[in-house]
Amino acid sequence: MSDQNNKKSNADKGGKKKYIPANRFVYWFFISVVARILLKFKLRTEYDRTGFEDLMRNGGPALVVSSHISNLDFLFSGVFLYPNIVAFVGSHHFTTNKITNFFIKISHAIPKKMFCADVSTIISIMRARDAGRIIVIYPEGRLTCSGHSVQVTEGTAELVKKLGIDVYYLHQDGAYKSVPKWAGLKFRTGKVLVHGGKLFTKEELKDLSVDEIKAGLAKAIYHDEDKLLTDVSYRSKAPAEGLEGTLYKCPVCGTEFMMKSEGDTLSCGSCGASWKLDEKYVLHGEVFDHINEWYAWQEETLDLDEPIDSEVTVGSPGEDGLLVKDAGRGRLRVDRDSISFSGEVFGEPLEFTEKTSIVSAFPASVADHISMYSKRVLYYFYPVPDRKVTVKWVQYLDKVTKERTLNV
Repeated sequence: MSDQNNKKSNADKGGKKKYIPANRFVYWFFISVVARILLKFKLRTEYDRTGFEDLMRNGGPALVVSSHISNLDFLFSGVFLYPNIVAFVGSHHFTTNKITNFFIKISHAIPKKMFCADVSTIISIMRARDAGRIIVIYPEGRLTCSGHSVQVTEGTAELVKKLGIDVYYLHQDGAYKSVPKWAGLKFRTGKVLVHGGKLFTKEELKDLSVDEIKAGLAKAIYHDEDKLLTDVSYRSKAPAEGLEGTLYKCPVCGTEFMMKSEGDTLSCGSCGASWKLDEKYVLHGEVFDHINEWYAWQEETLDLDEPIDSEVTVGSPGEDGLLVKDAGRGRLRVDRDSISFSGEVFGEPLEFTEKTSIVSAFPASVADHISMYSKRVLYYFYPVPDRKVTVKWVQYLDKVTKERTLNV
């Protein structure tokens, strides 16, 4: 099955450029050996392939849509679908780092500029389909901060319709609790269950509208870690460490950016209120029992009539394509309608304004930076003086997008 796919992808009929999959031996080593061992013994990962029998037996072309809740989701997907050598669609920003760019290249992943028109990515995905590959995409376009789904990115449903191939969905229950975004790559041994099923057949897609496909995608990948594997403990010596980057506002006194974490405790430096996070991800303290409840409350309290404005340092790819973290400085502002920057990058003055209807979300690293594209150029913005404001920027734009969607 996989050999036939390789032959199809390497064929060159009429001089048309083809998608070439990853080298079989390299893919086997990183996915079937390294990743499989890591996920099995470190994260205690289990796989339920019920509903994937035809796909595993016959291979592509097919599309797999996956929830995106941890930095290891591509490994879960790769091991789950092996021995198929899949075509991953991943964020373009990974190409700006030497280490992650290496893995992008050896896996023959397809880079995608997030929340930015990217015709070249669509062409590459269509080539992967024509080569008979299984294509894996993450429709949310970014990693959740709270273990709960975020909105499906615009254009995803249109792409699914255009591809016209069978669509499957995939979940990684417990992956967020094993590697929470706000804690960095610090593994917490507990349990991960990878599972899913078939979402649409290619015949069904012909009769479905784009809106129906979008609704189906959102329902299929919907994820709420607070309601999954609630009896499993995820071992950590410091379960709350780093959480203040996501839970930045005290629900007792309302003070922002005074939260601090140590060990299993998150506390407010203003009023002294404190919470303990246990190894089952339950909060013990006032107001909230779960991280996502607190996170949602923060978004609810944001006033969209009060724009966010901050001094920032700027990172951007240099001539070699790799990220230069100290490329410039300026001011960034976001309101209901637009995101604007004024400053200097690589020694040259730079100003731009992008509509929030186009740039509808901020990919981010917790307590570090947000990122976006303007005129197809990637910019990282590091808030000054306190990078904990990062998640507030994320939630502000999320709320703007949700408001716009509800008013359509």
